[in-house]
Amino acid sequence: MLKNLQRFIPFDFGVWGGGWANGRLVTDLTVLNQSEAILGEWDSVAQEDAFCDLTLNSLGTTARFDDVPNYRASLAFNEHWQRFDATHMMATIVGEKTDGYVSFVGLCAENRPMTFCDTQRRFKQLLMPHLSQALRMNRELWTGRAALEHEAIALIDREGWVLCTQGPFDDFAEHELGGRIAQLPAHVMDTLKRGNRWRGEMLDVRLSPFGSNYFVHLSIHPALSSLSPREREVAGLFASGMTTKQVARALGTSPSTVRNQVVRIYEKLGISSKAQLATLAGGK
Repeated sequence: MLKNLQRFIPFDFGVWGGGWANGRLVTDLTVLNQSEAILGEWDSVAQEDAFCDLTLNSLGTTARFDDVPNYRASLAFNEHWQRFDATHMMATIVGEKTDGYVSFVGLCAENRPMTFCDTQRRFKQLLMPHLSQALRMNRELWTGRAALEHEAIALIDREGWVLCTQGPFDDFAEHELGGRIAQLPAHVMDTLKRGNRWRGEMLDVRLSPFGSNYFVHLSIHPALSSLSPREREVAGLFASGMTTKQVARALGTSPSTVRNQVVRIYEKLGISSKAQLATLAGGK
């Protein structure tokens, strides 16, 4: 995306990312034609950077170094930006009402006598809402990468039409809804739009807003969710290979109590063997 921007705005390197305005913490960062240290080392001057003050106080408005009076005499410019050959920059920060996250795009020029012109500034500002949405979409889709075996995510419109998916969405839908779907069923959307989770035989489905669309999260029911905290503790120890006596000793209770708990665990889970319990506990 940054490379494509160079076709329309002449700049030498760029930074695109996001984070939290409180504390000026950068959590997501992509850098084109420059070291990531440009923002890593920025921490040392972050609280003194008047250019950051300007962009944070004017969310959604594209600003340039030259919009800050005497900025080139400042500590932030001389001790940081000049070290990375950023003689000019124009940047936009966009705030997100849903969770306080902010995203930014900064375009920098090296050793140029002229600042970015007003036409370039206006063009970048028009693009910024779309860039911000793209960053958030990417962040949301990849937030749960480690859990994607048990969770799938899709971007849907307000009518439930599926725009894009991440993870085993089609597999989940086939098992729960009888096949691949292009649109969530109306009864599912009605439940989700009321702010409730929809629970099927296998899936738990929840909705989170994203602009005028939604992210829908499909997750498999936790295998041991029907058990009490104590029963889950017993199930985990017993499934790990311990005997009832060893579980009782570990928990400071009697073997007969553990045996009764194991019976209730089997009944709740609809299983009849320690091997089945081990399979469920292993996928917890």
